[in-house]
Amino acid sequence: MERDALAGWIPLFLAAPGGQATVDWGYMGSERFTEPFCHDTLQRLAALPFNRLFRRRSGLDLLRRRAQSHPGLPLRGMVFHMSRCGSTLAAQRLAALPDSVVLSEPEPLDTLLQWPGPDGDTQTVRALLAALGQPRREGDRALYLKTDCWHMLHIDRLLAAFPGTPWIFLYRDPLEVLVSQQRMPGWQLVPGTMAGHGLHAPDEVMNHPLGHGAWLFSTILKQAADAIRCHGNGLLLNYSELTDALEDRVPGHFGIAPEARDSAALRAVAGRHAKQPHAAFQPDAAEKRAAADSEVRLLAARWLEEPYQALERLRSGPHPLAQAAR
Repeated sequence: MERDALAGWIPLFLAAPGGQATVDWGYMGSERFTEPFCHDTLQRLAALPFNRLFRRRSGLDLLRRRAQSHPGLPLRGMVFHMSRCGSTLAAQRLAALPDSVVLSEPEPLDTLLQWPGPDGDTQTVRALLAALGQPRREGDRALYLKTDCWHMLHIDRLLAAFPGTPWIFLYRDPLEVLVSQQRMPGWQLVPGTMAGHGLHAPDEVMNHPLGHGAWLFSTILKQAADAIRCHGNGLLLNYSELTDALEDRVPGHFGIAPEARDSAALRAVAGRHAKQPHAAFQPDAAEKRAAADSEVRLLAARWLEEPYQALERLRSGPHPLAQAAR
């Protein structure tokens, strides 16, 4: 029997030095993605002495060929989100299932989605998720993807790669999201960072980080509204209903068997802070709304109120595709 030279190896990151797309592979073995974000796991693996000494580099052709012989787990669901609205908790709940592998904001995918043309085509997207989404345990049967918030802009491309896959979009009261970003700024607030994803911010926010975030979130909300109108298998969820939805609606939407939905591991996740697993979860919606200053309120009114209310109307009404079929 021919030895599998890449058994236990995964793509740590993608790059394009000199315009030539490459994959850097590192050894992961049977270790699992258990940290809140793939980035943390991949960075830790990259720093291991073995991977620093023996890291392998290949072209995309090897990645695509390997997907033919090692197709990985079937993708059973995708989690899109607005940011700071419970998506990490949703991913951690899925990771606590006894048969799942969860890719939470995998950095190699973000790189790939910024590449135009054949380097970033749907075949390569499928191949990348196949390489990252190999079974990590004997009983693993399903793969789930939680994207970065701006990947809602690529939902057409991701659904073309994985047609028919159920997906959800999580969002939250804009005041609460902006207060969270004001306190702990994310990458989304850096003006110009979305150019690689085909987005160019208006001049009025290029010197205003929080304004840049508000503009980006408005774009994401509008894209979510378009997606729910155009694609089947979508589910809109407001943060205000997330706790109950994670118990029933999300598992049902992703086709998770009822017997797998109740376990000590799942209950433990529900009581923890998603990004700080050693801390207990504390509801903060009312506190964040009360803390919104005049800047936050003006930005929410300028960029976010209209698309947020449009999503709320879509969420509370019949699914647009079901309505159109009548």
